[in-house]
Amino acid sequence: MRDLIASFPDQLSEAAQSMAAQPLPETVPDHDRILVLGMGGSGIGGRFLSGLLGDAARVPVASGHDYRIPAWVGPSTMVLACSYSGNTEETLAALAAAVNQGAQVRALTSGGKLGAMAEANGWPVLTVPGGHPPRSQFGWAVTGLLHHFSALGHAPLDAPDVLADVAASAALLTAQSDNITAQAGQWADLLASKTPMLYGDAALEPVLIRWRQQINENAKRLCNHHVFPEMNHNELVGWESGDGSIATVFLHTGEDHPRTAERMRLCKEIFAKAGAAVESVQAIGSSRLQSWMFLVHLGDWLSLIMAENAGVDPVDIRHIDYLKGELAKMA
Repeated sequence: MRDLIASFPDQLSEAAQSMAAQPLPETVPDHDRILVLGMGGSGIGGRFLSGLLGDAARVPVASGHDYRIPAWVGPSTMVLACSYSGNTEETLAALAAAVNQGAQVRALTSGGKLGAMAEANGWPVLTVPGGHPPRSQFGWAVTGLLHHFSALGHAPLDAPDVLADVAASAALLTAQSDNITAQAGQWADLLASKTPMLYGDAALEPVLIRWRQQINENAKRLCNHHVFPEMNHNELVGWESGDGSIATVFLHTGEDHPRTAERMRLCKEIFAKAGAAVESVQAIGSSRLQSWMFLVHLGDWLSLIMAENAGVDPVDIRHIDYLKGELAKMA
């Protein structure tokens, strides 16, 4: 896992080059909404695209993480099925339902059943290298989905050349490598004996989710996240029971809403008075994707160092493997 995380900038560069060599149909089919299907390490890509394109996509973009799909899926819906292995049970079930409702389909996978379905049905598909833990192939997932979205006529306002922006993100992470690992070591020490609570602007929730998932899977730790301003209307009251067993980490970008930034400043004071540790991380990058990738890479390193410091195997996912094994018996 250390090698995979260290090579993440190279993964982004390779993904950008690979996607440029995988052309997609030039004709853009009519569609009035997009649904990205995926679970876990594959599913986070859909959340990212929804956030990255929130102010740019010409149609609504939703992400699905279940066996079921919304009733609004139909012939004018573009469904992007994302499964690293190609065999994700929930994604395949949701895809079958989407096909049954007449949806248009595109895919991103390393092969498996999804790859075979794409070939048999003539769906546009982008292929990624297989054989690694899906969460470690995040760069491939996001780059592939960005390539799909760009071909469909949707690209971030601040970086319409999406593959060039991916390459620029890789260069940024390489340049910031020492800074990123130093910060990750600092936060790992802070979180060694405290419950992590992650916060940020609502627009940044996909990044917060990625941090939480990586801390869950790599460090084997429970972790919570919430977003502003919504948490001011519920979770904030729960802070009456907050104490020194909690460490809060606030993720910031240059796009934080001014009023949200003020809310976070005031809440940092409240959390500190409750006895919690309060720390902030400021993203670096000249585009939204670059800023988000900076934070993702920092969170990945944090989860790894937490795992190494605790003496746990970051690759091991025994509970997930057990669950899949038991479910397979009932199939």
